[in-house]
Amino acid sequence: MFTRPSTRSPRWRAVAVLTAAVLGVTGQPALAAPAQPTAPHRAAVDPALLDQLGTTSTAPFLVYLADTAPLAQAARLPDPDARAGEVHRLLTTTASRTQRDLRTLLDERKVPHTAYWIANAVRVEGDKELLDEIARRPEVARIEPSRSYPLIRPTETEAARARTAAVEWGLTNIGAPRVWDEFGTRGEGIVVANIDSGVRYDHAALVASYRGNLGGGSFEHAYNWFDPAGVCTGTAPCDNNDHGTHTMGTMVGDDGAGNQIGVAPGAKWIAAKGCESNNCSDASLLAAGQWVLAPTDANGQNPRPDLRPDIVNNSWGGDGGDPWYQQTVAAWRAAGMFPVFSSGNDGPACGSAGSPGDYTDAYAVGAYDVNNVIAGFSGRGSGTDPLKPNIAAPGSNVRSSVRNGGYASFNGTSMAAPHVSGTVALLWAAAPGLRGDLAATEELLDRTARDVDATTCGGTPADNNVFGEGRLDAYAAVRDAPRGPVGRVTGVVTDSGDDDPLSGATVTDGTRSTTTDADGRYALTLPAGETTLTASAYGYADQSATVTVPDGGTVDQDFALLATPAVTVSGKVTDGSGHGWPLYAKIEVAGRPGDPVFTDPVTGRYSVTLPGNTAYRFTVTAQYPGYHTVTREVAVGDDATKVNVAVPVDAACTAAGYTAQFGTPLLTESFDTTSAPPGWRVENRTASGGWVFDDPRSRGNLTGGTGGFAIIDSDALGSGNTQDTDLIAPPIDLSTTAAPVLRFRSDWRAVGISDTADIDVSTDGGETWTNVWHQTASRRGPRVEEVPLDPAANAASALVRFRFKGTFAWWWQVDDVAVVNRECSPVPGGLVVGTTTDRNTGDPLNGVTVTSDHRPEERAVSAATPEDPAEPDGFYWLFSGLTGTHPFTAERTPYAPVTKEVTVTADRVKRANFALAAGRLTVSPTSIESHQPYGSTRTTRVTVSNTGTAPATVDLLERAGQFDLLRRAGAPLREQKVKGISKARTGTAYGGAAPQAAVAEDEAWSEIAKLPAAIFDNAAAWLEGKIYSVGGGGGTGTERKAWVYDPGSGAWTALPDLPTVRSKPAAVAVDGKLYVIGGWGADDATVATVDVFDPAAGTWSTLPGVTNPAPVAAAGSAVVGGKVYLVGGCADATCTDSDGLVVFDPAAGSFSTGAAYPHPVSWLACGGIGASVYCAGGTGSTEYTDAYRYDPAADSWSPLPDLPLDLWGSQYAAAGGLLVMAGGVTDGSTAVTNRTVGFDPVAGAWRDLPNVRFSRYRGAAACGAYKIGGSPTSFVGSADSERLGGLELCAAEADLPWLETSPTTFTLAPGESRTVTVTLTATEAAGVAQPGRYAGEVAIASDSPYPVTPVAVEMNVSPPASWGKIRGTVTGTTCGGVTVGIPATVRVNLISGGTGTTLTAGADGRYAWWLPKGRYEVIVAKDGWVPQVQRHRVEAGIVGTLDFALEPASTCTRATGI
Repeated sequence: MFTRPSTRSPRWRAVAVLTAAVLGVTGQPALAAPAQPTAPHRAAVDPALLDQLGTTSTAPFLVYLADTAPLAQAARLPDPDARAGEVHRLLTTTASRTQRDLRTLLDERKVPHTAYWIANAVRVEGDKELLDEIARRPEVARIEPSRSYPLIRPTETEAARARTAAVEWGLTNIGAPRVWDEFGTRGEGIVVANIDSGVRYDHAALVASYRGNLGGGSFEHAYNWFDPAGVCTGTAPCDNNDHGTHTMGTMVGDDGAGNQIGVAPGAKWIAAKGCESNNCSDASLLAAGQWVLAPTDANGQNPRPDLRPDIVNNSWGGDGGDPWYQQTVAAWRAAGMFPVFSSGNDGPACGSAGSPGDYTDAYAVGAYDVNNVIAGFSGRGSGTDPLKPNIAAPGSNVRSSVRNGGYASFNGTSMAAPHVSGTVALLWAAAPGLRGDLAATEELLDRTARDVDATTCGGTPADNNVFGEGRLDAYAAVRDAPRGPVGRVTGVVTDSGDDDPLSGATVTDGTRSTTTDADGRYALTLPAGETTLTASAYGYADQSATVTVPDGGTVDQDFALLATPAVTVSGKVTDGSGHGWPLYAKIEVAGRPGDPVFTDPVTGRYSVTLPGNTAYRFTVTAQYPGYHTVTREVAVGDDATKVNVAVPVDAACTAAGYTAQFGTPLLTESFDTTSAPPGWRVENRTASGGWVFDDPRSRGNLTGGTGGFAIIDSDALGSGNTQDTDLIAPPIDLSTTAAPVLRFRSDWRAVGISDTADIDVSTDGGETWTNVWHQTASRRGPRVEEVPLDPAANAASALVRFRFKGTFAWWWQVDDVAVVNRECSPVPGGLVVGTTTDRNTGDPLNGVTVTSDHRPEERAVSAATPEDPAEPDGFYWLFSGLTGTHPFTAERTPYAPVTKEVTVTADRVKRANFALAAGRLTVSPTSIESHQPYGSTRTTRVTVSNTGTAPATVDLLERAGQFDLLRRAGAPLREQKVKGISKARTGTAYGGAAPQAAVAEDEAWSEIAKLPAAIFDNAAAWLEGKIYSVGGGGGTGTERKAWVYDPGSGAWTALPDLPTVRSKPAAVAVDGKLYVIGGWGADDATVATVDVFDPAAGTWSTLPGVTNPAPVAAAGSAVVGGKVYLVGGCADATCTDSDGLVVFDPAAGSFSTGAAYPHPVSWLACGGIGASVYCAGGTGSTEYTDAYRYDPAADSWSPLPDLPLDLWGSQYAAAGGLLVMAGGVTDGSTAVTNRTVGFDPVAGAWRDLPNVRFSRYRGAAACGAYKIGGSPTSFVGSADSERLGGLELCAAEADLPWLETSPTTFTLAPGESRTVTVTLTATEAAGVAQPGRYAGEVAIASDSPYPVTPVAVEMNVSPPASWGKIRGTVTGTTCGGVTVGIPATVRVNLISGGTGTTLTAGADGRYAWWLPKGRYEVIVAKDGWVPQVQRHRVEAGIVGTLDFALEPASTCTRATGI
């Protein structure tokens, strides 16, 4: 952090000198004062910065100024170096002129700051007052917090391995060796750079291509290397991470001894260390961005834009949609530098592409593997403009150089991006006329990329948001480049009617093309000689012209296009496979700007206005799944045109309203022998085994089949062993099969770390394979898989293979394989569509389930329609197999269900809209403030009203005020794949705890003392301010262990052993005692007795004659109204799930049962809040995300909003009015997460809480909030424990003892109100120990979807007239003569009465307390210091001061606090 200039490294001082020198060269006047605004100017300030300054006194932030340099004027300069020099001049002069006044202010205030010309920004270290002052300055546009951006971290797939005499697979895949051989270029004359973690410059594969290598062992690092943060010692390049050395190796690496790792080994490289280590500060990235545009000498002076690199590789980034680096990228482009960025490793979700790669002017790269399959981690675009990534390149198992001088293989889009950077180097070396022509280069890369049909995130097979333009093809790009003499054609495209420039017009010679800018201008690099150009634009007739392109020169050619008349095209889109019903469909018209056209969901009709006398391509996509996408060529003349489209269903026959029949199998195999069946073969790429047929571990047939089966049993093949194995079927004749389907029984148990299961097909005898089924998560049997083999349809000879890859994973069993043809037939019925809305507001409502009451399996969920402005959100559709009039019900928690009769017509569409009613609460007044003497009680009233359209249940909660949880960040989100996750009592332990990244000291969760033993399957509870942990995992020796943690001493203390062995019991505190119920016992059975610990006696007992009627382990537990509620759980050692609700009443010493949970479940989280029980998550027949509220008075469950993730085995507790779930198992039982969420009954919603430090499951948690122990991996315990502050309210169901409401629960009909009495009690019995201000709130939890703002309550308690106050400071003098505050114990005893009070001074030694008047003896003591005693008279209404100065006890070394 930059606190004062003198503390920076020499390089940072060089940056500051350079900035000051460069920004001081202009004498231009300041900006003219703007006209008086109607309102005071205030720049946009990022809310995160305001939050940060709310918790810290100062923070670093970036101030972006409004003015930007007019870089477009540099494009007129023909000489590339002159152009770059002009860009540098424009940037520096603009920054100097516009930053001058702000920097003068900062200099005068002696505020640390650094100015940047690359983005016209100033980085400032300041407080909130300074921030506000800067935000009011008219030249400031926005202010953002200083951030750090991660390197896009790869995963290492192989240890450094010495493989020589080989070209890496990625280079061969893109055709780089063909470029070297056929075109004789390896990137000579081109300079590449990376902004990364640095480079090991003397690596054997890199040293020869370093631009700073002068030969003969001599090096010049000035102008060739930049380390803005001064991480490296000395002036030479270094890499403290491997990342930068690896990416540079992929661009240019070649050791001359066979390690050919670089795409362009003839190019030179330079580098800037923009990333200090794993992360890259914005300060370093901006400084690096400046330096690559104008490299400097070793002192950061004498910038040389002429020494800039041609290409800049950036394998770093952050979350998408962050524009902070946009000006830097624009500056590079203006200087003719090609900016390559990784797309990010946050895939596979759509919209996961990161910034800066998602900028329109950044060239972003996704990653695929050796099988040309997109990597799961590869960042995807959102389906909207711009297309992202732009292209995909090899990014899995990429071998390159690392900092130890060796080689290693990494996975990541970080590895893919340098393949593109190296390709651009090859391209510009082969075709010098393209050098610096970024538009032409991008067009060539895009045009020659190999298309991949991957439209899961939108787009087309040619252009989509998974592969972008396709797979990188360096050979095709160089082959199609203008490698001979070239020249340029420039010009303007205008409207012939009014001479206005046409933006976005296309100019092409038939091979190369470009588009016009906002001024209608274009530039196109073409081979010298005569050529014909054609200009086209939407709504205009094409125009062609023949030009002669001069060698090395430029020729102008303008176009004036004639507008064409508009014509209406209309029609109807219908089902084309038998039903003939109207279809809701999207129609995209090629070349038409703007949004697509949509049909009416009921009629199927559409209408669009298009320019006439033009041919168009219509792409029609049904909005219902299971239909083909239809393309239709449409010729539009002068008159209105009607175009009807019938859309057929897919061959897979998954469309609603259709059923599939399978024909006679073309291939069958049941694997009933112990060797490969005739015609089948096994091919292993690794030496450690593969597919077999003899069940080596005797697991039995888990697929649902009988007899033998094929299996790849990675677990049986041993730890550390990797398998990559194919099971290949005999050739199949599919020449008359239009819809082939592979059916097979399967049991696929995945670890989910690196293991994959794939089905591939080949139609060329196995030369190439196409993936049709790819799995990384378990799909447990018994199950029948059906996989369409569309790529092999109508093939004369097709191969099918089952491919497994994994390292010490589980297994994949396959049985009863059949290849069949699928035939599709309509099922009688019709469609029902409509919109679901909120009856109170009229707003569309998404997430509503609409169900046919007479056929409940026919249902749909309403969703948004973001692309269709004519159809509101809340749209649903479903197929009804019942025709005629039938009831349909719409429901969404917490709205009241609504049912209506709908008449369904066969082969037609019926609209049925639903408006859902809900209660809506208001409360008056919205705040309460009392002023009352100590010892008094006051009452007031508030009124709760239901203004909604349905009844509303009300549950009033009294809780601590200012309920806004923790603005500090949690740990980074981690989801650790774990082998052997199980819900059973015992299982196989696979390794120790996974390594955890270091965490920042200011994270919200703080580590507390470790447990005395590593533990899991424990239970925990909060009791009178202390945390108890009881029980432990089966067979670990901790099953009877118990400990108590005292937050005051910060230490764990062992308690007597439990009377009974218990693994994963429930532990609850009621009326001052700890009750332990259920759990697995010594004989694997669940325990029916109840053990009780009495803290006062320090002893355990087992309740006599008390027997749990349905004992379980791993139940959800909660306490409400002094009773214990046990929900679900494991009924036996294998964890047969229960749906039972067992209620234990400690006062009566008896059990009872309640309404069953909605489904069997175990390992769920429950908590008592107010008068209700809240439960969520868990596992059973599947992993659950659902949540429910139990009302003890009504003995009924009602649904709550779903969890944001599947989660079970979480460490959970009711704390501070929330159900907190910290960590647990997620991702289909394959991963352990540290994500923490909480359900807020008042908001009626889940909220993200700070993530815990340690990813654990099957541990325990308690109010406070504390997380205790847990498993980092299967059946391995942990002693790690941690606490999240701010959730301390635990007693009496989180109520405040001094604040009481009556009634606390009730139901309001629509239009009804209820008066609630609020009582404020200022007594010691009510928890009010002293006069002062007490704040809380009356929160309202309800089944209404609209949160109600809590009623703020403030009780100001004044002391009795006969009381006075004593205050003072306890200090001590250290051996070094320094006076320090001492957090001593202060005991105040009334001399006459013998009573007293014990206090603890604060960290600064201060204390204060109100007391009745009288004479007191005050004793002050602290370990290591000599106690003192003084007498003091407390006088009524008087504040007296009594200070203490303690001496160290005996010797200085014994004193604490020194």
